[in-house]
Amino acid sequence: MLGTYLLFLFSALLVVYTGTKLSKYGDIIAAGTSLGHSIVGGVLIAAATSLPEFVTSVSSALIDAPDIAIGNVFGSNIFNLMILALVDVLHTQGRFLVHVKMNHMLAGMFGILLSALGALGILVAQVSGLDIVFGWVSLTSILIFGTYAFASILIIRYENKVQALDEMDKTEEPEESVKPDGSLKKAIIGFSLSSAIIIWAGMNLTYSGEAIATHTGLGHTFVGTLLIAATTSLPELVASITAIKIGAYDMAVGSVLGSNIFNMLIITATDVFYYKGSIFSVIDISHGITAMAGIILSSIAVIGLFYRSKRTIFTIGWDSVFILTFYLATVYLIYIT
Repeated sequence: MLGTYLLFLFSALLVVYTGTKLSKYGDIIAAGTSLGHSIVGGVLIAAATSLPEFVTSVSSALIDAPDIAIGNVFGSNIFNLMILALVDVLHTQGRFLVHVKMNHMLAGMFGILLSALGALGILVAQVSGLDIVFGWVSLTSILIFGTYAFASILIIRYENKVQALDEMDKTEEPEESVKPDGSLKKAIIGFSLSSAIIIWAGMNLTYSGEAIATHTGLGHTFVGTLLIAATTSLPELVASITAIKIGAYDMAVGSVLGSNIFNMLIITATDVFYYKGSIFSVIDISHGITAMAGIILSSIAVIGLFYRSKRTIFTIGWDSVFILTFYLATVYLIYIT
């Protein structure tokens, strides 16, 4: 069993290392192309840093561990939002969200909508037993997929409009004053290799995490929602911290909110690979708590982005304080449930 714990730890460290590289490569790609930091963070880095969640959840579905699969998705979402608060703590130069563009609210709102669909699907399937399926795939999963596709198109179109307006406004200061070192070709290759390593590490996290859940007796729901979810969210944590250090505030926020949107798509993929039936009908109803917590935390983040208050509590934004407090309360609630 010691080997299992060591494998879990090694995979987690590998995820941390590659997460750092993803942020640096993403910064070069953003500077070397017309995509910009918002799109690179919200789409490219968000998808890449969500690879551990994708691989872990799909692998969990294949080994008949649906609670780990769904717990990993919703648990990662609330952990990702906690990252925004943690980054605010580490920033130490006042509330960092005042430096972020307001267009991230669109991604935040879509994250709330997708989480609401997931929470509704869990409650309907578990409480009423009414779960409409097509083949073995739930209608909820199909709705999530359609909403995700619509959200991606709308966000990219909106970002393009914002960038066009920014180019017309010559008085606006650039997001970074220093161009990152490194060639675009090497950055693309490095980004691809880092993504591949994350996939391998995510598969290891799945099998070792399932074994740890069985050995410790904590259960698949708790381990999936907290331990594995936090571990698979390490790329988002490292990428966000690295982005803040280089002054790419929009990339940091975009990667977190974008990852939460992409994570919801993982539910659809998980439901497809869980060929025994709709995954919503077999998972624990306590996942609804995590899903609702994600809605609340996302709402706090969106309000913080909109209000843009510079007031702080010990250099920490008031919204970050609420996010940290509610996250810890959610962890405790899941533990005692």
